[in-house]
Amino acid sequence: MLSIVILTFFATLVLFLGFSKNRDLILPVSVIGVALAMLCYMTQQTLWDEWFMNMMDVKGASRIFSIVILAIACCILPFINEFRRRGSEEMADFSGLLIYSLIGGIMMVSYKDFMVLFLGIEILSIAMYILAGADRRRASSSEASLKYFILGAFASAILLFGIALYYACTSSFRLDAEILQNSLLLNLSYLLIFAGLAFKIALVPFHFWAPDVYQGTPTIFTATMATIVKVSGFGALYQFISSCGIHMSEWLYWLISLVALASIVVANIMALQQQSVKRMLAYSGIAQAGFILIGFLNLQAENTWPIIFYLIAYAAASLVCFLAVHFVEEISFNDNHSAFKGLYYNNPFLAIVMSIALISLGGGPLTAGFMAKLFVLNNAAHVGNIALVIFALIFAVLSLYYYFRLINQMFSYSKDIKTWRIEYPYAGILAALCIGTIIAGIAPNLLVNLIK
Repeated sequence: MLSIVILTFFATLVLFLGFSKNRDLILPVSVIGVALAMLCYMTQQTLWDEWFMNMMDVKGASRIFSIVILAIACCILPFINEFRRRGSEEMADFSGLLIYSLIGGIMMVSYKDFMVLFLGIEILSIAMYILAGADRRRASSSEASLKYFILGAFASAILLFGIALYYACTSSFRLDAEILQNSLLLNLSYLLIFAGLAFKIALVPFHFWAPDVYQGTPTIFTATMATIVKVSGFGALYQFISSCGIHMSEWLYWLISLVALASIVVANIMALQQQSVKRMLAYSGIAQAGFILIGFLNLQAENTWPIIFYLIAYAAASLVCFLAVHFVEEISFNDNHSAFKGLYYNNPFLAIVMSIALISLGGGPLTAGFMAKLFVLNNAAHVGNIALVIFALIFAVLSLYYYFRLINQMFSYSKDIKTWRIEYPYAGILAALCIGTIIAGIAPNLLVNLIK
């Protein structure tokens, strides 16, 4: 509870700093607030023993999901300083909303009652709807915000319908409610709740919003959607399946397998034809979500770590890619493949770190992405999902084409060479994420032991 109190206090303080003359304190105060909340989780400091009358649980996997979300926020917050050129008055709004969204994310990964899940989703979603339309000078940003809002409201309605059916079957909103009989109505409620969560994760066929919203949203906040929102969604799905999975009918697990396979197949095929790098990364994120979903097919307490490992590997690589795209957009004013031609000759550092991140997303050896895919698919093979593993491997190899096509562009010689650099604090964050990606690929046990 202490971490949520700290985040609420600092988010409100940051918003008020926007009205003061001390606007230089906005980002330091924001980072300090998120770091303090993360420290509370790491040292297991609590204000009260009960979290919302035991409607939340912050132990085990929930605690790790929360730490990952807060760590990602610490990496993203410094980049909000890039908005200073548009006027520092907006920095307080963006920083405050981002911190408030973390509260929603923590509630999503820690809920034991569906009311807390719904509140968490709405807190996170409302902040993201606003941040998607943060660039009011561009029509595409406003369009992205409106699309995200309309489809998000539709998904929330589906989720609420599922929760209502669950209450009708159990007379309770709690995940640990007593199930007297496994009825068709109860399984229908599970199906609708899964559909509502699948929208947040952007799984096929609930993925249609992702490419358009990712492309129109300011890239720094696209990075937020691709990481914090996705980790929160998978954390919520973990709580749901780990508690209710034992009561699910076998056909629901077959459906989840089909959704995972469809996400991998459809997203990789669509990514092949994209000229916008942000749209390509959106489809890449959908495919990665399909891989992560494979880890839920035989969810046990002892095999939770491959899911968290994959999420960390994906989040680190996605952050580097989207933040690199942001800097390229600032120079070339678009995110097409052509804008990345000759990037190595203009900014060697950015080309190298983005190449490492893309190789990790593709599952290249000596990267965290390779080990993440290996762990998830190995777990699926052990429980007999051989056909799913084979299809996943085929399309993982196919995905290397569009990743290396972009890498080839970055290292291709261009006549129009304009050398430029990014500031050292930003370069330090990108370098740290890439070094972590390589270390987790070479010595994965270091990260696995931390997760366990």
